[in-house]
Amino acid sequence: MSAIPSSLIQELRPKILERRLRLEAAARNVSAEYVQDLLTQVDAALERIDKGGYGLCETCHDPIEEDRLRRDPLLRMCLDHLSQAEMRAHEQDLDLAMQIQTKLLPPRDVSQGAWQVHYRYQPAGVVGGDYCEIAAMGEDGQLFFTVGDVAGKGVAASLLMAHLSAIFRSLLALNLPLTEVISRANRLFCESTPATHYATLVAGRTTESGVELCNAGHCRPLLLRRDRIERLEATGLPLGLFCGSRHAIRSIEMEPGESLVVYTDGVTEAEDLEGRAFEEDRLIESLRAQAGRDAAATIDGVLQDVERFRGTGRLSDDMTLLMIRRHDRGSGSSL
Repeated sequence: MSAIPSSLIQELRPKILERRLRLEAAARNVSAEYVQDLLTQVDAALERIDKGGYGLCETCHDPIEEDRLRRDPLLRMCLDHLSQAEMRAHEQDLDLAMQIQTKLLPPRDVSQGAWQVHYRYQPAGVVGGDYCEIAAMGEDGQLFFTVGDVAGKGVAASLLMAHLSAIFRSLLALNLPLTEVISRANRLFCESTPATHYATLVAGRTTESGVELCNAGHCRPLLLRRDRIERLEATGLPLGLFCGSRHAIRSIEMEPGESLVVYTDGVTEAEDLEGRAFEEDRLIESLRAQAGRDAAATIDGVLQDVERFRGTGRLSDDMTLLMIRRHDRGSGSSL
């Protein structure tokens, strides 16, 4: 029996059959030898599904990486057993994906009016599925910010992250209310991605008195008041689950010196060598220990605490940590 999930096989089998139909339709216009070679590969994949060996490396019999199978359902080898030519091509693809994703990320430090935003993005691999955006919104100096986590890992997740980024950047250009931005983003993401994919995220924008905030099934943001830390619950479902989902927007007043921290579960689910998770309580303790420091120093301090907690353990998930702080209104903008 195949060691990969049956749900993945059910997802990929129709795609393989579709490839066969397309090959047969193109047979008159393409080299017969070339078409026959591809048909042989397709039929071999279907045979492996029928016999229970689909998704297993033909050399070591370990499962082939799921994100690679989704991109190419005909794969027969895991990464460890690619030929030199295949490995070079794979490395070139990863390098290109990394360059594209890096260019999609906003500047690490953004200051505008009374607000300072700083974040850190750390993928578990070469590329990741976390999403981060900081952008001007409207003509009155408001800042839009969001941190999200796309279902999946690796290159497949990074492609969905890029897709989500394109959706939000297009919508922000329309100068819509936050509730309309989230509603349209959910509908577009839902209609243009497979049913098995979704994204959790926290999105917000600054106001004169604080922030408007939407939590679409994401980790609880932490509001750092002068005398306490508040945990803010989710206000809606993840994006992409239901095209008609409604996402409530809550208004939060913030005084100068107060901050909002948004993060992905790679932070709180980071594990030590004994398998214990960092968890939300440790994150709160770490934030309290950074009291009085600026946003950049606070985030660096928290990530150092996470790294000490992990020890020599492998980073298994992407980590993103963003802090938006209200300070006395200044002049100029670094956006």
